[in-house]
Amino acid sequence: LRTSFFIFFLSPYPELGLDKNTASHSNTSTTVKADNTTSNASGNYNKSIRYKDFSARVVSTPDGNGGYDLKIQPMGEKVIERHIDDPVIDAAVGDLNGDGFYEILIFTQSVGSGSYGNVIAYSSNKGQSWSEVSYPELSSKLSDGYMGHDKFEVVDNVLVRQFPLYLEGDTNANPKGKMRQIQYDMKDGEASRQFVVSEVNEF
Repeated sequence: LRTSFFIFFLSPYPELGLDKNTASHSNTSTTVKADNTTSNASGNYNKSIRYKDFSARVVSTPDGNGGYDLKIQPMGEKVIERHIDDPVIDAAVGDLNGDGFYEILIFTQSVGSGSYGNVIAYSSNKGQSWSEVSYPELSSKLSDGYMGHDKFEVVDNVLVRQFPLYLEGDTNANPKGKMRQIQYDMKDGEASRQFVVSEVNEF
């Protein structure tokens, strides 16, 4: 698996159609960029994501009480709605367990200097319904030196998380440690599908 890493910081467009800036993708990568994205400092987010013959619209808006209302519209299916605590910064779609059906991943980031990241994910149940995928908190070992500033990507059906490591005395804006990269596989658990750490690298 390649160790290069990309996160998409996307500029707003006046239109919200489905044809502008559609990114090409190979059969081996599940990374998908925006067709059109609106994302701004107020916390509003609107993006269409595509993978092969599947598409979905992801919309997040402030609820007026410090949280956000998230709506996910899979193509031709019912809207998934829920409340979330942090603004959405990006979204992706892919087939993470290789069953021929898709997963939708939403990446959020807390407001403030820490910018702590999180993943909200839904997995298709053979095209009949959607179930949330459990995403684990960092273990004490993996959180050693962690102070936020996460970046996420889906590469070759693997969820990748990367963040800088802070040494004692480092300021939030100037980490001097290495970068930690965590790879997650999606597995079937007893109650639900879940992301499981499969590999950890530092460089």
